[in-house]
Amino acid sequence: MTPRSLLRAVRGVAVAVGCLALVCSAHADESYPEQIRIGIQKGDGLVALRASGKLEQAFAAHHVKVSWHEFVYGAPLVEAINAGDVDVGTVGSTPPIMAQAGAAPAVVYVAYAPKMSRSYAIVVPKDSPVRDLRDLKGKKIAFAKGSQGHLFVLKAMQDAHMDPSSAQFTYLSYADARSAFERGFVDAWAVPDPRYADAELSTGARTILTIGNLSVPQYGFYISTRSFAEKYPAALRLVFDELARQASESLAHPDETARFLSSSTGVPPQVWNRAITRLEWGVSYPIPADVIKAQQDAADLAYDDKVIPRRVDVSKAVLQIK
Repeated sequence: MTPRSLLRAVRGVAVAVGCLALVCSAHADESYPEQIRIGIQKGDGLVALRASGKLEQAFAAHHVKVSWHEFVYGAPLVEAINAGDVDVGTVGSTPPIMAQAGAAPAVVYVAYAPKMSRSYAIVVPKDSPVRDLRDLKGKKIAFAKGSQGHLFVLKAMQDAHMDPSSAQFTYLSYADARSAFERGFVDAWAVPDPRYADAELSTGARTILTIGNLSVPQYGFYISTRSFAEKYPAALRLVFDELARQASESLAHPDETARFLSSSTGVPPQVWNRAITRLEWGVSYPIPADVIKAQQDAADLAYDDKVIPRRVDVSKAVLQIK
């Protein structure tokens, strides 16, 4: 090989290596996974983010595929995250407590939603003689076992100095609870929006207590697995930052939001119109000490009332993504 041909060969290799490096850098950012799988529930802010398509646009720059997975309530979502089928999702206070107690030990808290105020309520039929929680002694209260409604009812009874055994807990999915409520098979229902708004509009359900009236604040949380959160904190920050922007925009334009949520979820726009005024959409991180303290109160209550088999230290399941 002549010196000139050797030089051309070396240059060719250099160009090939350079091109390969560019391709690799364009398609393999180790800060991001190839795909992020997001769990949603009907009333959380992630529904609006999915409908907007903005998260897909944000992740396109990092060559990350986004997939959405819908769950009826929190407990199955926790199970899916623990099993590695979903990477991040949002739930109420109860499911991550149960996860830490043994059902799904890989699950960690990574962010939190604003304090719950009016989006979750205990309702009774419009013609019910029940006026407050104490009137439910000996009566049936429906909620999904392991849901936010479970601890909502327990905390409400603690605040009212009621023994939990003084009422009959009826563990039902949202669909079954709705049917039981309409047929008079249960006397009360702990229900979140938009199902809460739907019950008001379709059955005239009357509110006897909203979650913001509890003595200790209740929060929703964003959860992931420890391994995913430790490996891909940048991906989670991108999800939460886009969600925060979308939540602010959605709540600022309730009529428009109701229309596109109706088209994407099948829930009538008038139901969303009522629910949106009460929804505590948004996300913040890292998780502050007062929020962890409030969640610890919920965890202690869950243990005291035998919802979980052992005490848990909530702080040990918190992974701060700064």
